[in-house]
Amino acid sequence: MKALFFDIDGTLIDNETKQVPKSALKAIKEARQAGHLTFINTGRVECIIGNIKSRFQMDGYICGCGTQIVVGDKTIFEKRVDHKRGIEIKKLLKKFNVEGMLEARQGIYFPAKPFIYPEITERGLDAISSVIEPSVGEFDKDDYDFDKFCIFDDPRFSKSDLKSFFAECGDFDIIDRGAGFYECVPYPCSKGEGVLKVLDYYNIALEDAYVFGDSMNDLPMFTCGAKNRIVLGEHDTALEEYATFFAKKVSEDGIYSSMKELGLI
Repeated sequence: MKALFFDIDGTLIDNETKQVPKSALKAIKEARQAGHLTFINTGRVECIIGNIKSRFQMDGYICGCGTQIVVGDKTIFEKRVDHKRGIEIKKLLKKFNVEGMLEARQGIYFPAKPFIYPEITERGLDAISSVIEPSVGEFDKDDYDFDKFCIFDDPRFSKSDLKSFFAECGDFDIIDRGAGFYECVPYPCSKGEGVLKVLDYYNIALEDAYVFGDSMNDLPMFTCGAKNRIVLGEHDTALEEYATFFAKKVSEDGIYSSMKELGLI
């Protein structure tokens, strides 16, 4: 029995078309029929993976870069930003003129309009709105907790003091996703730690772990010790030195063909 871990965006879903290839659905189904365990391992928090849950029959989900791990219908791990620390983060965002969104398993929170970077932040808001209805203008409210947060910045004419803000965030892993987008995950959570916790739960060896990814928040999956590391055709080049297999693009049936070639299906 093998354990297979899949990123969503750029891995199971084509970034350009936003579509899931039928071959990817077929690959997951056949892998489970072969006796393997399959897991989503995503930066998305639980409230924005509903459409993926409904399409893929998985054995579990690692959400929010490892801040929540669900196996079957059982949550085996969860970590939220401490309530007091969450209030501090919101104050720091305002202090250093940093714009972002707070991500929680129950919802997504945006600052009040007008946004500092309307073009970029509105694009992020539209993307979230296609899945769930986010909360806008609730940064000043303290009646909720969140799991992680993301930052939007425009490198062309930044109005934020990101350096000072990041200096105040030593308890977070700041992942530079490029183009002024940063993902901020509370230590010690990561996609890699999520993989290790699931392997330990099932007593599965690192040699039998397969991770599939394409972007920088997948790097912890590629460096956690899993012996089989599959990078999709369109990917961040920083993953290349850690990859053990180079798959085709998502749109070119990269998931199915790689799993077939690796003998998983």
